Amino acid sequence: MEATEYGYEVETILPNPGQDPSLKSGDTIVAIEGERLLGLAEEDIDHVFGVHFRHGAALLLLSSEELRNAAQSKGQMEDEGVAESDKRKSDMEHEATVRIPVGRATAWQLDEATAANVSNDLAIVSEKFGLAARAHFGDHGMESVILTGFPSAIAQARPEVVGILSFYRDGQLHKASEAPVEAAAGPAPITPMDTASLELPDHVRDVRQFQYHDHTADIIVHAWGTSLQEAFAQVCVGMFNYMTPLEKVGIAKTVEVEATGHDLLDLLYHLLDEFLYVFATEMHVSRCIEILSFDEHKFSIRARGYGEKMDLRKHEQGTEIKAITMHMMKILAPDFMLTEEGRGSRDADGQMSDFPFEAYVLLDI
Repeated sequence: MEATEYGYEVETILPNPGQDPSLKSGDTIVAIEGERLLGLAEEDIDHVFGVHFRHGAALLLLSSEELRNAAQSKGQMEDEGVAESDKRKSDMEHEATVRIPVGRATAWQLDEATAANVSNDLAIVSEKFGLAARAHFGDHGMESVILTGFPSAIAQARPEVVGILSFYRDGQLHKASEAPVEAAAGPAPITPMDTASLELPDHVRDVRQFQYHDHTADIIVHAWGTSLQEAFAQVCVGMFNYMTPLEKVGIAKTVEVEATGHDLLDLLYHLLDEFLYVFATEMHVSRCIEILSFDEHKFSIRARGYGEKMDLRKHEQGTEIKAITMHMMKILAPDFMLTEEGRGSRDADGQMSDFPFEAYVLLDI
């Protein structure tokens, strides 16, 4: 006999006198002397059967056909239950993808053992929260963790993933190294002011001065303003609006970021990257951007974002932005133009009469 999840399965019947003629190979003993074997662990089946086994012991049998029918019915009920559960969930939620960067414009160069540990930790997160959590590697190393699943599961898993990244960043990565992805990382963001509700200051304008231009698999945000700092702010607003329509985003919290660069293009890159990092780690969506300080000569900027934490029950999920790029970035002022090729004069043709400053940024989506 062989112990199974249902009890003792009869494999072979010896041709000895006294065997019960109703007993057939494939039958399963599910109880003996009123003691259940069904559902017991193998060692428990052995113990219970051994204690009660004797000549004339009462056995409860299931034929192979009865057992097969019962198993099929059970499987069908479980499948229907899962399908119904999935249907209820799919009626309310659709799968989403969220990218959590390992740091600002950095990648982790992991040794084989550390990479295996990270993968194992993310596998545990996947199983625990019922989603897919995986490390994303670029040319320079591990750049982010990608979560794919229902928004409710992602919201539950996000703090744990951030904690895992913090562990490796603060502990294990002393043994590894970080490499720049496109440019040096800027300073850490200032601690945000958290409040239940906010009123937008009178001097902060809730406007949309941008448009989008398609570019192969990417998107270009073209923004404009009466000043360079307003154009910078509107590029940031355009980036957030591409991730989720800002009409449904309230103003309940602020975040502040600082950035520096070696020129204006680099400064704009880092400003956007700071806000994208805050979104990835805190899910904060900025509806409006206020430039608190802007030094065009030392190439430093400090900005405040007004908005709230993204909630997929309220906010529509737009397109994920993977990274900011320097490719095709362009800044236009009344008397000059900055591009990847350098600084040059600007043609007066095509200038906006009311908005002399413009900026173009290509976003990797």
